[in-house]
Amino acid sequence: MAGEIVDLFSAVPDGIFIDATYGLGGHSAVIKNKFGSKFQIIGVDRDAEMLALSAARTPEGISLHQMRFSELPAMIEREKISPVTGVLFDLGLNSAQLDDDSRGFSFSRPGPIDMRFDRSHGLPVSEALDEMSEAELMKILKDYGQERNSRAIARAIYRDRPNSTDTMALLIKRIVGPQRFIKSAARVFQAFRIYVNRELDELRTALAGMAPLVTTGGRLAVISYHSLEDGIVKRQFQRDSGKCFCGPTEPVCICGKRNLLKIITKKPLLPSDEETKDNSRARAARLRYAERI
Repeated sequence: MAGEIVDLFSAVPDGIFIDATYGLGGHSAVIKNKFGSKFQIIGVDRDAEMLALSAARTPEGISLHQMRFSELPAMIEREKISPVTGVLFDLGLNSAQLDDDSRGFSFSRPGPIDMRFDRSHGLPVSEALDEMSEAELMKILKDYGQERNSRAIARAIYRDRPNSTDTMALLIKRIVGPQRFIKSAARVFQAFRIYVNRELDELRTALAGMAPLVTTGGRLAVISYHSLEDGIVKRQFQRDSGKCFCGPTEPVCICGKRNLLKIITKKPLLPSDEETKDNSRARAARLRYAERI
């Protein structure tokens, strides 16, 4: 959605642009090529391997930082980075991560079941599975994958303890059948990836801390790829635009609403037919953005 990204940030004041999911640097390259010196660009990614891969091709003037989403607001305040006029989160996996067999993100490529964005911290999914009960497995698949066959798949994983992506994929196919396999496998792998990286908690913390740090007229944009992410973005934008989520029984507001943002996208923007034809992975993308008031 490069065209939409260029359009939405063209109206913001000069200042600092933060690419919060730098990956291979595609979005930052587009911004720099289009706007030149309008922005000082800071690229952030949790995945040190992606930053190392992209460093050689990173244009001069873009600074790179490895950190989790949740650490970004504190870094901005600590380093006195201002004014922040543009922030972009692109929450999807990039092609290099998916295509690296050793990372374990894809059910269509044989390899270890790792799925960590930062392989220097935490347990890979294969080791985390060994510590889970059947009930815990089912909850992960249900909550993070929204998989209808979560009970049966969790029971099989608990029994068989698959330790590679291909054995996990075969296990899923045996349960759901070949017709439902691709969608179910995508949901299962998504669920374990979200769990091991604490993705939803990281996103909530980052969005809640970021809006106050954007200068007036600046914009905060998020591209999400499934309903769990999009729901978090939608609710945080609504809360930061003054919507109260407290029930009628609360005498005073306790939900943390703030009058910080003006929501520009009442409904998320979708990729064009031409883009999805060229890149099938973009089909699930949903773009929301808001402006600091």
